[in-house]
Amino acid sequence: MSSRFVTAFAAILVIAGCGQKVRGPVRICPGKGSAAEAVAVLAGRAERAVSIRANGQCRLKYYVEDKEHKENFAVKLWVNPPSEIYLQGDVAFDATGIVLGANAEEFWFWVKLKEVSSYWYGRWSQCRRGDELMISPKVVLEALGVVCIDGFEWDLSNSGGFDILTGRKKEGTAVKRIYISTCEYLISKIEYFDGDGEVVVSAETENYVEVAEGFYAAKMIKVISGGGGEKEDSVRIMLGSVKAAEFNAKQRARLFVRPKPRGFEHVYQIIEGLPVEQAGR
Repeated sequence: MSSRFVTAFAAILVIAGCGQKVRGPVRICPGKGSAAEAVAVLAGRAERAVSIRANGQCRLKYYVEDKEHKENFAVKLWVNPPSEIYLQGDVAFDATGIVLGANAEEFWFWVKLKEVSSYWYGRWSQCRRGDELMISPKVVLEALGVVCIDGFEWDLSNSGGFDILTGRKKEGTAVKRIYISTCEYLISKIEYFDGDGEVVVSAETENYVEVAEGFYAAKMIKVISGGGGEKEDSVRIMLGSVKAAEFNAKQRARLFVRPKPRGFEHVYQIIEGLPVEQAGR
């Protein structure tokens, strides 16, 4: 297994790059007058977020030792804002062949395929930037409308029917950029930057549905990593139904508590942003 695959597929977890263009909106409307006004709209929608469950299909493309692999499988998704998420994919006749999960403290991901049998996990406090993985619980949450606003200084620009919010750390380093259609004021794309200012992961969103009053979730999420080269990894999630839900304590424990790794060839813990293989599993 290539080290690139370990890093990228381990990347199937923490934050979901490429300099692809955002598809232009059909209509162009006036944008917001300030970054504060734009941020307030996103924050308000995130506050109205409700728990959801959804079913759909996922298309996964990835590379192992420069060989392209593709998977197309059914997925089930459960989300309990602001931080709990669980996604499982039915791959190779295994209903939990691919699993992605997170809560407020930690995250986990596993994959059981012919090419790889591995389990990754870590604590959010041990993530350096949050862009170490190809698709992340945080990216999926943001694509579903639960956008993290706090902790950044925001700049606003406007181009081609989009308001563009750039979030920076206090020292001025850009962390992420959000493209918002000025008419519906829904997110079309989120880009995540590394420490050198390069886009390492992008998430495109389409086909929004109003799940609850004032809260909209995207039914199509495409996450791309790999620096925009020919061998970029990508995940496209297409949800056929997105419905509000309620979870009791037993359901939350089953869905949003990290299970111990059992039966995997490799187990990796993400420490300071890097996958470290664990012995004795």
